[in-house]
Amino acid sequence: MDVKSEVVTIIRSYEDFMPYCKLQKEELQDTYQIPLHGFKIEQFKVSVNDKKGTIKIEGQRPMDGNRWSRFRQNFKVSPHDYRVKDIYARFHNGVLSLTLPKNKPSDGDHTSNPFSFANKIYLLLRISPALLVGVGGYGIFKYLKSMYVIGS
Repeated sequence: MDVKSEVVTIIRSYEDFMPYCKLQKEELQDTYQIPLHGFKIEQFKVSVNDKKGTIKIEGQRPMDGNRWSRFRQNFKVSPHDYRVKDIYARFHNGVLSLTLPKNKPSDGDHTSNPFSFANKIYLLLRISPALLVGVGGYGIFKYLKSMYVIGS
């Protein structure tokens, strides 16, 4: 009995695309919304590398015959701005939402708040010389004007 085995090689054809990303900025977090209509959750992968500060999203799905649709999207996230270990993803109604919680400014960080005490002192020291020159000039002007009126 002679059994012939055939190996069939299927060559896939890929259509690469770049998904649209909408960034929604809020006070406590930023959210990327990425429409992936036609994809199922098991057809893409989201990975966060907190050491490199990157988020990678990649996926592929069959279309018809041997044609496939695929994408790859990379984001750079700053550990200074975001709590990278707390980033999470949600897939609902064909839209992938990536939520990036922001770091809270530390109590000692006065540079981020323009109305902090340190910034007020800095501003006062920068404005004081100009203010003194202006007020002094006005005082001299008034004094000389009164001397001129009285002496005439």
